[in-house]
Amino acid sequence: MANNSRTKNSIYNFISSIGGQLITILMQFVVRTVFIQTLGKSYLGINGLFTNILSMLSLAEMGVGSAIIFKLYEPLAHKNENRINMLMRFYKVVYRYIGIAVAVIGISLIPFLPKLVNDYDKLSALNINAPFIFLLYLFDSVASYLFFAYKSAIIKADQHEYFINIISYVFTIGSGLLQIVCMLLFKSFELYVIITVIKTIGQNLAVAIFAEKKYPYLKQKTTERMPKEEAKGVFKDCGALFLYKMNNVVVKSTDNIVLSAFLGLDSVALYSNYAIFYTTVRTLFTKVFNSVGHSIGNLHTTHDVKREYKVFETTMLVAAILGGTAFVGVFVVADEFVHRWIGNDWLLVQPFSFFLGLEIYTVSYKQALAKYRTSYGLFRQGWARPLAGMFINLCVSIVLVKPLGISGVLIGTIVSDWATFAWYDPLILHRIGFEGAYPVSRYYLKFVKYTLTTVAVGLLDYNICCRLFIDYGWVSVIVHAIICGVTTPVALMLVSLKTQEADYIWDLVNKEIKKVKQKFGHR
Repeated sequence: MANNSRTKNSIYNFISSIGGQLITILMQFVVRTVFIQTLGKSYLGINGLFTNILSMLSLAEMGVGSAIIFKLYEPLAHKNENRINMLMRFYKVVYRYIGIAVAVIGISLIPFLPKLVNDYDKLSALNINAPFIFLLYLFDSVASYLFFAYKSAIIKADQHEYFINIISYVFTIGSGLLQIVCMLLFKSFELYVIITVIKTIGQNLAVAIFAEKKYPYLKQKTTERMPKEEAKGVFKDCGALFLYKMNNVVVKSTDNIVLSAFLGLDSVALYSNYAIFYTTVRTLFTKVFNSVGHSIGNLHTTHDVKREYKVFETTMLVAAILGGTAFVGVFVVADEFVHRWIGNDWLLVQPFSFFLGLEIYTVSYKQALAKYRTSYGLFRQGWARPLAGMFINLCVSIVLVKPLGISGVLIGTIVSDWATFAWYDPLILHRIGFEGAYPVSRYYLKFVKYTLTTVAVGLLDYNICCRLFIDYGWVSVIVHAIICGVTTPVALMLVSLKTQEADYIWDLVNKEIKKVKQKFGHR
């Protein structure tokens, strides 16, 4: 029964992630199109820059959310309401302090804005009040900590993240429509950001209301505090998680800062149109792996290593299929899409799309491995790895940004990830998480097989799509996207024939098909 429940919740979470995200992607592109047409490059550049700066301030969260969710798995499994309330109270207090810290640090950055923007004087000439806009972005970041965001933790830990997904999609679509109307009528960037802030607060309140209805005992006031020794342990875990979080933020969020400092805001604007592929797919990956991540944590409480490893190998194949399809799609179709979408003036030449696709492929694996690491409570192991990744990323990006432009920044990110997490995180998981029952070489060989297959399919599809069905406008884009979306998963499943992970995926698919047939058969 427990296995069925885990699988059922994972499927619900997965379906809600995929389905809703497709609608969200469409809305994001519509909003971005209207943004470009009404506000232009400078606003687009400052939007990308300030978003990245504020992303770096999210480091103050220190991974508390992941640590608390890990702590919630066991009491939720045993329905220990007192302990759940105690953990949630602790989470609430910590998030308050984090929100205050983010506000203080953010305000202290305002005097340094001219140093972070290469062409800051250009903003004044365009009547862009950079400090005020930065404060709006800062308020949005602070609101994400102070307005009941902590209550989403219990829903995630209880494997019901699909409810959060639905709420998120409703607010994303609603705020997107409102932003489009305001940009068309008023051409106001300030209103655009204010709507984003309102969306953040509204979404957190909606999730909090839902959490209290689903878990009514959360309304009970508790004076029980987390024991000091346990709190120390949580903060030690958070210290390690902080380094991982810092790596994720610094490795990606510094891209726009490096570009702005060395090449100017126009380069940030050009990059941001392609980066929307990255952020959209990354969000999709996050939702997909979150949808199975909490089931992974729940399964780990059974200590059935054989079943855990079977699920792990299946997850890695899914990561290869998702990341590989995204890589091939971006590599082959991104330039054509941008050309049809907003014109040649916004294009970046190859090999930029290849590197962007490769980075997206890497992110898929990175997120899948990170979900296992945090679900297994492996917070402190390998703490030096994220530090090494940040150092490598900054050095390579700064060295290559001048000779290679935006592609140099992407290469810095890819090199840092492949030189650190790509080999080290699997090593930790196999030695500690799976108790040494399986050799890590088994994982490495499959990773190499999936990667070589993906790159080969990408090069083949690129050559096919450059010659087949071209100059048919958006129809060509759609046809080429379909080619990429079909060939990559098929190729990866073919090279995985007769493996337990491929059989497991086929079994799940067949079960769902049978259920659908039975429902229609009864009608």
